[in-house]
Amino acid sequence: MYVCSRASASVSNKPGNYYNPISSCSVLRGNGQQAQSGTYWMKPPTHTQNRPFQIYCDFSLRPNGCALVWKHSYYQVTPNDNMSSFSTFNKPCIDLSDGWCNMANKQQIEGHEQVTAAYHYGTVVYAYRGDRNRQLGKGTQWQGAILNNPIKITDHCSSDNGVAPEPENGNHAIPGITFDKANPGDYVRNCDTDRYGNSGGDCRWLNCFLPSHISKTTSRTQMTVAIYLC
Repeated sequence: MYVCSRASASVSNKPGNYYNPISSCSVLRGNGQQAQSGTYWMKPPTHTQNRPFQIYCDFSLRPNGCALVWKHSYYQVTPNDNMSSFSTFNKPCIDLSDGWCNMANKQQIEGHEQVTAAYHYGTVVYAYRGDRNRQLGKGTQWQGAILNNPIKITDHCSSDNGVAPEPENGNHAIPGITFDKANPGDYVRNCDTDRYGNSGGDCRWLNCFLPSHISKTTSRTQMTVAIYLC
């Protein structure tokens, strides 16, 4: 009985579980410890509810870790307003599997950086970081998904390499869901992620083009875009 009690106490003291939630992903890197990307229990200081919540922390993009607050796999799910990056609908972001997620109150996540990353079946195609945009998740401002002072983390696109992704708000796009990687500052004419038939056509990876070492099929194949706060 004593052994079980000690084991239970050890588990409950491990940072990131339900009984010992973290305040941010960076806590897991404290004291020089290595941390693995994965799902953890979190309770930020500004969290208004008593219970902690689960969130995915990524340690491959930034040294101190990033919290996943939005994800959308194009053509894997039918888009709706709840998926928008500015939506107040809550669907926990617990992994990078196909589908979508949205953290309702993104303002409570600590961090000074914002990252937009695109994946092709689990492989990072491009990732860019920027100063945190305080409009992200505030009201219905799709502009919150714009990276301020963007810097390339990695980019394997064979076209528009070095051009940061931006949200689109044109008549071919779904605000808060569609992103583009061409013509910086033009939020109405382009699309790189999916149109879903609006104004015709599919434009996944249109301004990126996947290199052969990531995809040997066509440029218009399944992609997942994710937004992190770091």
